[in-house]
Amino acid sequence: MKTKTAHKDLIREPVTGSSNELRMQKVLEELHLHQAELEMQNDELRIVNEKLELQQLKFSGIYDLAPIGYYILDKDGLIGDANNAGISLLETGKGNIVGNRLQSFVATDYRDAYHLFFREMLNSGKKQSGQLKMISRKGREFYVQMEGIAISPARTLPLQCDIAVMDITERVEAEKVLAKTKERLELALEASSSGTWELELDTMKFYLDEFNYQTCAIPGGKFDGRYQTFINLIHPDDRISVDQQFRVALNNQISIDLVCRFDNQSGNTRFASIRGHVITEPGHPNRFVGIMMDITAKKDLEREAINIKHEQQRNIALATIHAEENERSRISEALHDGVSQLLYGIRIKLGTLLDADNPVEIMRDVYKLLDMAVLETRNISFELAPAILNDFGLRATIDEMARRLTTPKMVIKTKLTRLNERLGLPIEANIFRILQELLNNAMKHSEASLITIEVKKSKNIELSVSDNGKGFEMVKQEDIATGSGLSSIRNRLSLYNGCITINSKPGMGTMVKITLEIKPE
Repeated sequence: MKTKTAHKDLIREPVTGSSNELRMQKVLEELHLHQAELEMQNDELRIVNEKLELQQLKFSGIYDLAPIGYYILDKDGLIGDANNAGISLLETGKGNIVGNRLQSFVATDYRDAYHLFFREMLNSGKKQSGQLKMISRKGREFYVQMEGIAISPARTLPLQCDIAVMDITERVEAEKVLAKTKERLELALEASSSGTWELELDTMKFYLDEFNYQTCAIPGGKFDGRYQTFINLIHPDDRISVDQQFRVALNNQISIDLVCRFDNQSGNTRFASIRGHVITEPGHPNRFVGIMMDITAKKDLEREAINIKHEQQRNIALATIHAEENERSRISEALHDGVSQLLYGIRIKLGTLLDADNPVEIMRDVYKLLDMAVLETRNISFELAPAILNDFGLRATIDEMARRLTTPKMVIKTKLTRLNERLGLPIEANIFRILQELLNNAMKHSEASLITIEVKKSKNIELSVSDNGKGFEMVKQEDIATGSGLSSIRNRLSLYNGCITINSKPGMGTMVKITLEIKPE
């Protein structure tokens, strides 16, 4: 400041000296001008420096607060700096990052890819990008999208690599799940003989995948991707109906679910189930997507099941007719051999009454024959429809049946448990007919001296008919039932989800067990 004052004083002094003084004065004036210019330049540099510091502060804020990890590397791959997001990704302190190679945080199986990425970045001078897997200091594995470029800030400064790293683990995992789902869908479609289709509503382009050509007999060479061409491939009898259903679904944007036929080149008819719905996405044209499934095998099974059902119905009808005829024959035989013979005997006795010497004795014989006819009629009536079942229930009916059929050579015993309460007339009638059929079989075929009937009511109804007869060699249960005339029992069992078990050995007798489910009324 003193120098400046002295110079100013010199300038203000009048010019009275020699030529040397004049030169000195001129030099001082020039120095003063240079000093003023330097001061102005110094002010400009100060302002520029302040602006640079302000820009650096702004850049540091953006750099450190950015949500993406940034790393500055030298040409050898050593980390010179990292922002907060980059430090957070590696889950360690900045001191453990700076000076280390970024390669050390790359997963082993991805290091070759990182070397290629880094070498291309140095040699090309252009931005490089790639997907890698990295491992933090704490061992967390994560996938990243890495982008970088090599730059030279100035001729005097060394080359540096600016690298941005973005965590894409969620996206990669989602892509893996999507890939697995797609693979499972393809396997499911292949296993179910299904394929996908898509119809663009704007262009009416119809797309089919390869499964449709393989499973639904669609000729690939004849299909040009047009909707009308697809309709023309359908069986003529189904073509109009399918087209109408598609157009209704398109106009109303509702789901479609139909079955149609295709004729392949060899003339075989294939059945297909077509299902789909409209998909609307912002920025994309509306489209109709769905699946097409080959259901030919299912249709064949349905036709076979219908044929089997018809055959079963025919067999049931024949069995019913046969049973009715047998029942009529048995009733006719019982009336002819029993009641008719007794009535004929009464007629003969009454014919001799007028000429008899002892009419009282003849009348006694007539009364005896009448009693026998009444008893025989009651027996036949009991077998056809026992009134005792309606009036007194199952217990009394079973006991009465055992009493009527017991003879000196064959005793029938009963063991009835928890049958004091009525079960309902339909199920009681079926139980009686089942026991009646089993008892008739035992009387006809077993040559037994003792037959035991057991009926137990618990959660279900358990029936058992056993004898001490000759028994037989066991074969398949279904063959036994058919060969022993027990098919009618099976029909009754089906009404109550019943099951039958037959056990027998030669010389050891036979036991038949049946279980019926009780349905609450």
